[in-house]
Formats: sequence, C-alpha cells, structure tokens
Amino acid sequence: MRLYLTIIMRSLLYVSLGIMVYNSVRVEQQFELLGRGYIDGFSVNIDNMVGHIFIGITIILVIMNVIHLLFMGKNKQAKMEDYILPEYDASDERSVEITGKAVRFAFAFILLYSFLILGSYMFIPNYFLDYVWYPMFTTASIPIVGLIFYLISFKVLYSR
Repeated sequence: MRLYLTIIMRSLLYVSLGIMVYNSVRVEQQFELLGRGYIDGFSVNIDNMVGHIFIGITIILVIMNVIHLLFMGKNKQAKMEDYILPEYDASDERSVEITGKAVRFAFAFILLYSFLILGSYMFIPNYFLDYVWYPMFTTASIPIVGLIFYLISFKVLYSR
C-alpha cells in the first residue's frame, strides 16, 4: 500500500508541475502569437489551484519521507538506501534485491521511452508555437512512466 501511495503522490507531483509550467508557457505563447500578428488579443485567467495542489502534494511527500526516516532510524541494521527509498521494507531482505531489479528495469525503460519521446519532437518542430502542450506534457510523462514501470516491475518480481 505504501508503494502505491508513494508512486501516486510522485506522479501527481509531476502532473501538477507540468500543468503549472504549461499555464506559464501558454501565456508566453499567446504573447508570441500577438506579437507576430496571428491574434488581435487574448485574455488570461490566473488560477492558483494547481499551485496549491503542487504545494500540498510536496508537503505530504516530505511528511511521509520524514515519518519513514524516523521509523528507519529505529532499525539498527538499516543502511542509507533504506532511508532514501521509502518503497521497500528494510526488514524484508528479499525486498532489497527486488527493489534493485525493479529500479534497473525502470531505468532501462526510461532510457528507451526518453529516446522515443525526444525523437518524436523532430516531427513537430514547426508546430511548437501551436502545440506547446506536446513537448511540455511528453517531457513530464518521462518520470511518470518510469514510476509506473517501476511499480509494475516491483509487483511482478515481488509476486514470484
């Protein structure tokens, strides 16, 4: 359950950050379109909700990590990796090995996915002004897809 919660919170953090950055870039895009004469004017609606969600998720993640740090501090056999990764249980020796394998699988998948996503940018260079959301959200999807692949590989390896 802790693994699911951590993955969901981290993914929501990237999504909210992507939306915050998109809103900022969208305003810049409208100014660029206005400067080039493509549009006569535009209106901006500033909403702080996404920023509040981002701050809330960040605070929850920090609190979760501090609580995990306190619990790991009581374990005399815990190593530094036990403090850094809240996903695995330091008391389960098999979990340490499974986490290592899952991280390696996720890293390999992130490398492949990043190559494909960044390669897809060459198909839309002339349209970045019109489709500013594409590079923004595909770049934000890289860590999210890595986290999801980590979750799946961890659960598959753990069920063996």
